[in-house]
Amino acid sequence: MSKKILIVHPYDKSTTFLDRIKSHLQNKFIEDCQYFNIKPQIASHKQCLSEINNFSEDGLILFMGHGKSNSLYGAKGDYYGTLENELVKEENPEKYFYEDNFITEENVNIFKGKKVICLSCNSNGQIGRKAIEFGAKVFLGFGDLPTSVGELEDKGEESKTGISLSTVEQAIKTEVNYVIKKSIEIGIVNNYSFVELLNLIHFISNQRISDYLVNQKKISERKIIANYIYDFKKEIKIYGDKNEKLIDL
Repeated sequence: MSKKILIVHPYDKSTTFLDRIKSHLQNKFIEDCQYFNIKPQIASHKQCLSEINNFSEDGLILFMGHGKSNSLYGAKGDYYGTLENELVKEENPEKYFYEDNFITEENVNIFKGKKVICLSCNSNGQIGRKAIEFGAKVFLGFGDLPTSVGELEDKGEESKTGISLSTVEQAIKTEVNYVIKKSIEIGIVNNYSFVELLNLIHFISNQRISDYLVNQKKISERKIIANYIYDFKKEIKIYGDKNEKLIDL
């Protein structure tokens, strides 16, 4: 029996927190869920492209990882960006591997005929438009998702007396996981369309915002966290046919 859900997650230690989404969906849809964790190797990336290409046009592809407006990143070795140790690199080249142009305009036609949710930074931009131009049925993309202290600092946030950026970071990760896993689960169970899924993401996000502002007054960072949840949900865009069902039953 062909699977109905394909979860693609390039290995990168900075995105391991998204494993909770994968685990939740696998537990809820045991028979219908396929998971592909891309390893920091060229062969693994090629195999993943083949899996995407051959995946059912009736099903749903969930891509989770880093990206920018015109490309989706692949796997990243744990030592990439550090001082290279030639002995380690020779014995374990995957430790220094990095593919930051995994899916681009050159091969985005891999999504032809497919339905895609892309949980990647700035996937609401050019990559989503190009996916539809090259034949994807529908593509749901997200805006900028700051999920590290460094990214929060890049946005002008500062740790101040009573304000911890690590607390904000952990809260954003927790809320992204919660909103997405619950929304996709409910959407699949109730045979939602992509626009209905988007409305549900907005609804659950608004619940979480309200909870922080009304019920979590002991959390000094609550307003900052609520603002990022708001940005998270408002920047989502759907390209293509928004009335496509998540999964064709």
